[in-house]
Amino acid sequence: KKPKVGKPSAPRNVTAAAGNASARVSWRAAAANGAEITRYVVEGAGQRHEVGANQRAVEITGLTNGETYTFSVHAVNAKGDGPSRRSNPVTPTAAVPDPPASVTAEARPDGTVLVKWPAANGQGNTIAKYAVTATSAGTNAPAGESTKTELVIPAGELEYGTQYAFTVVTVNDKGAGSAASPVSNTVVPFTPPGQPADLQARTVADQPGTIAVQWSPAAENGRPVTKYLVDVAGKVSEVTDTRTTVGGLGDGQNVTVKVKAVNEAGPGPEASTTARTVAAPRVTVTGSSADATSVTVTFTVDAGGGTVTCSAATGGKTAGGSCSSLRVTGLTPGTAYTVTVTATNAAGRGTATRAQSTDPLYGIATCNNGSSGAEATYCDADVDGRNGNEIFSVPRQDNAKQVGWAKPGTRLRAYCKKQGEEVYAYIYNNDKRSTWWVQVEYSGRNYIPWAWLNLEGGDNINLLPTC
Repeated sequence: KKPKVGKPSAPRNVTAAAGNASARVSWRAAAANGAEITRYVVEGAGQRHEVGANQRAVEITGLTNGETYTFSVHAVNAKGDGPSRRSNPVTPTAAVPDPPASVTAEARPDGTVLVKWPAANGQGNTIAKYAVTATSAGTNAPAGESTKTELVIPAGELEYGTQYAFTVVTVNDKGAGSAASPVSNTVVPFTPPGQPADLQARTVADQPGTIAVQWSPAAENGRPVTKYLVDVAGKVSEVTDTRTTVGGLGDGQNVTVKVKAVNEAGPGPEASTTARTVAAPRVTVTGSSADATSVTVTFTVDAGGGTVTCSAATGGKTAGGSCSSLRVTGLTPGTAYTVTVTATNAAGRGTATRAQSTDPLYGIATCNNGSSGAEATYCDADVDGRNGNEIFSVPRQDNAKQVGWAKPGTRLRAYCKKQGEEVYAYIYNNDKRSTWWVQVEYSGRNYIPWAWLNLEGGDNINLLPTC
């Protein structure tokens, strides 16, 4: 919902002080009510004066001593003229006090401005007060009144970083005011800088114990920011940029980050946030599966805020890549393995293990009879001489080393392969010829020519490790 925009309010504290055939009218700013004030209008004594939005004091001349005057002031913005406010009545007189002979001003680090002057001559009347006017860029505005010979203008009353000079008018107990004093030296009000804005602190993923900090510049408040004080977990550093990287912290450490801007007046208010350094990763295995020669593990990784790489290893074999699922290949069928999953980042490594056995690999002892003659019964029984499916304790057809004979169709568990005597299965197993022998479970672990054994799952001899 948009704020309502209207005409300005009446100015505050409209006051008039009489001078010699003159009067000084001053006021405090009106409320703009959503549209910037463009000017003030001062009326009275048959005169109308229009002044800029930043001017809030006017000297009215050409008045008659002894006559009483009142003045009104109103503000104007884009919506029109606001209501006016009337001053107190004043009577110009020739019996006015002298102005102070000189004025000095000092901008102080707490944001205040001290204005001082020597006591003025009341010319026979008692001095009631002094009225101080601030001048900046050709505009005048009341800065305050004092019964002493100094005035402390509160912090924030004047705009930090803007140049000001001051004049002082002496006012006696009859309300008559002097001419303005000589103009003081110029000062630029200042105070400690504002709070750094948009402070952010983040984990540096590829460096252990390190936080990156950045922010937007603090308001200077009248003096240049010379440095920033950055406190990360008690480690304080000074920087002139609006970003820095702080290392040497603990791994996985939650830290508080505080930043202050510093200028001539000292440090300003701090901005703070929190961050966490990279922690060593944590691995949780969620599942596993296997075939005859590989194991697959699934897992989750808490990266600890860092960039992780992952691997899985077992049986002298390693797989890398994904940080959610890895498959280790080249394993021995029917073997129990413990797979170690490792995740690594800048802060270190995390591991988890999983027990998983590979599936056994089986083969079918294969000998198919021919269509006629002796070939028609070659595979029927174990007889003297070669007739397929014979099993030996060594990878060669050595009668003295024969262990037995597997009936065609027998399912044998296979363990590994070994080079040996070449065997040709002829028509009895699709002309299969090979020097590979397969160690199988038959009266212990013994050998059958691969020519007579068709491995399940595609008869791929490369699935078997070498014995």
